[in-house]
Amino acid sequence: MFDAYIRDHASWNPRAPAVLLPRREVSYAELDADVDRLGGWLAAQGLTPGVGAVSVAVADAYEQYVATAALSRLAIASAPAADDGADLRLVDHPPAEPGGPPRLEISRDWRAAEPRRLPALLPDPDALGRVMLSSGTTRTARRVALSWRRLDLGNYATLHQYCAGKLGAWTPLTGIDSMMGWALVTGAWSVGACAVNGWSMDDIPRRLESLPSGVIGLTPTLLRTLLAALPPGFRPQPGWRIVCGGALLPLAVAREARLRLTPDIRLIYGATEIGTIALGFAAGLEDAPDQIGIVPSGITVEFIGDDGRPVPDGEAGEIRVRGPRIVPGYIGDPQATAERFRDGWFHTGDLGRRLADGRVALAGRVDDRMIVDGMKFMPSVLEDAAMACPGVRDAAAFAVPDIAGLDQCWLAVSAEPGFDRDSLAPHLARYPGLPAYRFAWIGEIPRNAMGKVERTKLRAAVLAVTGQGQ
Repeated sequence: MFDAYIRDHASWNPRAPAVLLPRREVSYAELDADVDRLGGWLAAQGLTPGVGAVSVAVADAYEQYVATAALSRLAIASAPAADDGADLRLVDHPPAEPGGPPRLEISRDWRAAEPRRLPALLPDPDALGRVMLSSGTTRTARRVALSWRRLDLGNYATLHQYCAGKLGAWTPLTGIDSMMGWALVTGAWSVGACAVNGWSMDDIPRRLESLPSGVIGLTPTLLRTLLAALPPGFRPQPGWRIVCGGALLPLAVAREARLRLTPDIRLIYGATEIGTIALGFAAGLEDAPDQIGIVPSGITVEFIGDDGRPVPDGEAGEIRVRGPRIVPGYIGDPQATAERFRDGWFHTGDLGRRLADGRVALAGRVDDRMIVDGMKFMPSVLEDAAMACPGVRDAAAFAVPDIAGLDQCWLAVSAEPGFDRDSLAPHLARYPGLPAYRFAWIGEIPRNAMGKVERTKLRAAVLAVTGQGQ
């Protein structure tokens, strides 16, 4: 159980920083004592492993970490704040809305209690340790069960693959409820590094100039936001490593980040259901802008056509994966399990191909592929063209049925203040082969925790306004 990492380092390096908050640094000894305090309080409320999965919907940055680790210390499975299928939800404030799992509000009394060392439990390694939510970009997010054994394997993979050799401050900008955020926080504690929480994007640049260099985990959208927040004369500490996942990193953003932040930018492609599928470097985007890296040892990746058979190298197909870290299926969703888990393979729903040098290149989601006026194309073709227009902050293409039920292409655009909207259409006209489209101007593109576009929300918003998508 990952709380053991905290306990070990509290014994080995008690004064070393374990959590860094905007106004406070917490040592491993302090964190360990607080985990025992809150764990004891939760046990006094009757929480045992039999309670099921407990969602941690705690707004306080530090208490979120403590509550998640305290559940682990009690051998109780935790779950993200948004998991409505959880058996219980921990909160630190009265509920804003009715419904959802039963709630238990954490009393502030736990902070004043004397820490009582809780016993080190050894649960069944194949018992449920954590529930994570799949991306849910094209439909309702699915619940993924991760055993204690799977969590340990995932941590080993994190340290072996993209965080090897790093200590310092580990900063997951995606949050602990995402798979990347979870991996960085628990990975940091496993090696005695410091996990960062609660910082605003505006606060990150000065921290990068003053903190001992470590790892930053984020999505391409967050990286673009971070670059925009860098002040004049910004000079980060040398040695930072950026881990970027959730979507393809645009070449222009990669170039700017390598110049202004760090040359050590690693690309990660993975899935909640199996973990890392490919790992690469931003420098590799120079010769292959859609590459995401090579497949690490321990898993097998194939690209299959519509007939379910592997396609030749260089040809696009759906990505399927198998390996020891694959989960058996989704919780309470046999239909989705049968659809995505077949014959020992997990079918990702992503389109990609294998390059001549073995790297994996991504093309997008199978479900995202659109057919407009008889032409098949991926949304990224239109999105990348729009993003190349100065002043466009974010863009997402999506299909909406018209009154006849035929899909029409829409382009949602989020722009900088003062952007000349009339300039975008002439800009896009310089790109041949784009489908006909309509604009939907929006303040912010809806994305999940890993930065993937939630196209169903965009489609629903257009239908709600137009009635027929026209």
